[in-house]
Amino acid sequence: MITTITFIPLVAALAIVLAPSANRGMIKILALVGTLISSVLAIQLVLHFDFGGELQFVEKYAWIPSIGVDYFLGIDGLNALLVLLVAFLSPIFVLASWKVDEKAKTYFSLLCLQITALYGAFTALNFFHWFIFWEGALVPVFFLIKLYGGDGRHKAAISFFIFTVLGSVAMLLGVLLLYLNTGSFDFIELRKLAVEGVIFEKLGVLYPTIFVAVMLGLWVKVPLFPLHPWQAAAYAEAPVAVSMVLTGVMSKMGVYGFLRLVVPVFPEAIRDYSNTLLNLTLITILWGAFLALRQSDIKRILAYSSLNHVAYCMFGIFAVGAAMGVDKINAPAIAMQGAILQMFAHGIGASGLFYVAGKMEEVGGTRDIRAFGGLGTVMPRYAFVFSFLIFSSLGLPFLAGFAAEILIFSGVFSIAPIHTGFALLGLLATAIFLLTIIQRIFTGKTNATHFGATDISYGEVLIILPLLVLTVWIGVAPSTWLILSDQFVQTLVSLLIR
Repeated sequence: MITTITFIPLVAALAIVLAPSANRGMIKILALVGTLISSVLAIQLVLHFDFGGELQFVEKYAWIPSIGVDYFLGIDGLNALLVLLVAFLSPIFVLASWKVDEKAKTYFSLLCLQITALYGAFTALNFFHWFIFWEGALVPVFFLIKLYGGDGRHKAAISFFIFTVLGSVAMLLGVLLLYLNTGSFDFIELRKLAVEGVIFEKLGVLYPTIFVAVMLGLWVKVPLFPLHPWQAAAYAEAPVAVSMVLTGVMSKMGVYGFLRLVVPVFPEAIRDYSNTLLNLTLITILWGAFLALRQSDIKRILAYSSLNHVAYCMFGIFAVGAAMGVDKINAPAIAMQGAILQMFAHGIGASGLFYVAGKMEEVGGTRDIRAFGGLGTVMPRYAFVFSFLIFSSLGLPFLAGFAAEILIFSGVFSIAPIHTGFALLGLLATAIFLLTIIQRIFTGKTNATHFGATDISYGEVLIILPLLVLTVWIGVAPSTWLILSDQFVQTLVSLLIR
């Protein structure tokens, strides 16, 4: 079933390539149908997930037995929510691109390839197999930015490519060294070897070097300070749907990699460097928030907001390292649960914000929030949707952002109270720049050039409606989603805190 879910968008991409270039309607329908079929199957799969079980829906076949490479797929408490995230968002990516007519065949085939890579990256459990999808997710985004982005698209695409490729090379070299010393590419087997102390013993003096090399590839993808310079330009210059892909899902690939590969396989390093990792994450939280305060470009503001919010995930994860060896098993479990929920909640909310930000540029011909004002009067539906998503990102109670962040801060506070205190300054700055967006765009005197602005259509409201519903659902009933990862988190934390 997982294989089917993963490769249906690829089949759609091939069908699009064979379709007549002039028939743009058929091309778009093929993309939408392909993503919808995968989404329905993925949701059905997760609905059958056994909450108390470990790895499920396993598909494992020998691929290159001589070097221990298996075609190995499965769903557990870590990736179940992320598979759902791709399932909920992928049809919306296609619908958000519906007005793309220039080189439509290239655009929609690349978008479908991207979705296949995302499903694969979240379900593959052998590094060799996983790395193919990891790199496969890079290529479509590079071309989508370079071919369809804004005025600064060429520089943004090159920066994105260089940073992520260099990170991937470092990670590949690190895992190859890990393989040469352990004989395994299997994530599950590597975790067992780490628990038994075999990896620490066999790597010896190479242990910290390999840890840093593997971590660099993931650090770039999240991204975290100081390897984040590519992020704002890529998010700002990418087409709307691609910005949604970058912030909603691709940034979560890095966080997922930490939880799948780094934390379980290198627990001693996480413990030894926990203070440094928490410090760098704290800098990212504050840096993202205060850089957002200085921006007037709406997409750059949201890009730095994403930098800030995804860093909260890492804040919760690295706190587990600081708690190792301490009798506070509930605190790291709470923080890690919050980090996993934050991946899901932020993916939903941030994707919605980039979608509605695209409407602002469409109406005013600019992304500069200083050029607006009073849009709440002429575009009330748009003002409601935008403000709703802003308040979720702000962490308003009963919305998705609050549910995830309260878990992270509750868990981290009992482990690293000083770091938590400084991180709260990031929350304050976040509140200021997000409320400034609402003030600048929707309140005050209406700019005369926008008197005739067309409000967001009911069709566009329907596109964004699933994200609004999910935002409330996560905030009001977070246990619906937390139950998916609860067993995984308890198992991982019990293995780490010894």
